[in-house]
Amino acid sequence: MTEGVLIGARLALMIDLALLMGLPLFWWVMGMAGRRGVLVALAIGGMALSALWLLASVAAMTGTPIIPPDWASAQILLTMTPIGPVLAVRGGALLLALSCASAGRPKLVLIPAAVAAATLAWTGHAGATEDMAGTIHRAADVAHIWAAAGWIGALAVLLHAVLALRPATAEMRRVATMLSRFALMGTLIVATLMVSGIINGVMIVGLAQMPDLAASRYGWLLGAKLMLFGLMLGLAALNRWRLTPALESAMPQRAIAHLRLSLLVETSAAIAIIALVAWLGTLDPMG
Repeated sequence: MTEGVLIGARLALMIDLALLMGLPLFWWVMGMAGRRGVLVALAIGGMALSALWLLASVAAMTGTPIIPPDWASAQILLTMTPIGPVLAVRGGALLLALSCASAGRPKLVLIPAAVAAATLAWTGHAGATEDMAGTIHRAADVAHIWAAAGWIGALAVLLHAVLALRPATAEMRRVATMLSRFALMGTLIVATLMVSGIINGVMIVGLAQMPDLAASRYGWLLGAKLMLFGLMLGLAALNRWRLTPALESAMPQRAIAHLRLSLLVETSAAIAIIALVAWLGTLDPMG
């Protein structure tokens, strides 16, 4: 049960921080105003979920229940391991993001949100890699996290817009333009995810051990993640080249329905990928 809570906390925290960075990034690229209340909730949620993740990590490491918390072990983790500085940086970034959002400047949230999201690289396998290899691994992981956040934020905005879309309205052209303009951003995101993902895989597993993944749980979960990523790529291409142009066809209602389904499946696949990443981060690659 403790492992499940830890994975759940990691999943919720990753989604929260991805949205906190991804939403203002997409709003900035698209020239949109943004929503202050959403960012305020995400910043507060990031703090609460970080605390839950800490308590779940302590419980998993010590074999004790989460409630009541083992405060002595938590204090050791915070003061004698890199977890303390990582959470301090994240907490400061989230407070700054909360301040910017509360002041009605949602686009400025992007910078502290990017810092908060980057701290996730120090709480997974990249955080355990040492020396220069560790620096390269963490840099690749940060790039991977930022690219994923950009995609998640874009999906959230696009899905919301398409679900509310009705034929023969002024919103049709605006949504079509938004989808078309996302093409360049999406290409950069995919390229970053692929390059950084390859670097991360080599750093975590090693080239010589790659064949051994087929016999491990880690390998099977990683394979599922890659299959879902391929599905997302296919759906993104379908959205760009077939469904978006169809919005201006003689049958927009059908195009909207297909686009809604495609974005729902793509978003579901993204959430499933984050769930797998949350699980993979608790496993030994060769275990």
